[in-house]
Amino acid sequence: MHPEGIIHHVGINYILTPPPDIGNERSLAFQQALIVHGIEFDGGKYKPGISIERASPPLQIRVIVGAPPTGQLLILQPQPTQDLELIIKEMEAIVAAFNQTWTEPRQILACDATLRYLYEADRDHAFRELWERRLGQSEGSLRALGRPVLGGGLRLVMPPQPNEPEPTQIEVKIESYLPDASKIFISVEYKWLQPQAIGTAFDPKRHIMQVENYLEQHVKPFVQGGGQ
Repeated sequence: MHPEGIIHHVGINYILTPPPDIGNERSLAFQQALIVHGIEFDGGKYKPGISIERASPPLQIRVIVGAPPTGQLLILQPQPTQDLELIIKEMEAIVAAFNQTWTEPRQILACDATLRYLYEADRDHAFRELWERRLGQSEGSLRALGRPVLGGGLRLVMPPQPNEPEPTQIEVKIESYLPDASKIFISVEYKWLQPQAIGTAFDPKRHIMQVENYLEQHVKPFVQGGGQ
């Protein structure tokens, strides 16, 4: 696997209490705050929740009222064209616009963040590289399945560790990318499970960079054969 990848998806999701008050007035105020903080978008709506969209570079913002007494702030950048630093700056600006619109004290009940990358495989087929090099299997062993294998991979779920300061669950997916067999798809999702103190600030940079660092320090070496 080549060491440099292309960002395929970045997302962060906050579960909050109490839920934000959503209506036409707050929706317009949030859109205005986004503009003030330098976020460009194509349009928005507020029923059933606030939904902001931008086609290029792709951006999705959702402010949602969930099961009582929770709400949700979700920021997604699918197949972004910016680098990670600019993506994080946009997320910080969106959080600032949210805080400007909803000033009431809130508690972050949980948070999850996801990074997905595409990497060029060293071989002509990414699944063959994963199957034979990483897993040490022979190509012939797949014949037992009775038909050719288009692609596949690994899904690994790691629970929180004892005495972890911030309990986190990590899910890693390492797969051949079905639309292009020459690429390896890697997804790392962190879930922070412990509620934060009331008034704790959103910190998308810390959360995204924790996922990025884990991918660089642990997942990529694992794919490349570390720990054998």
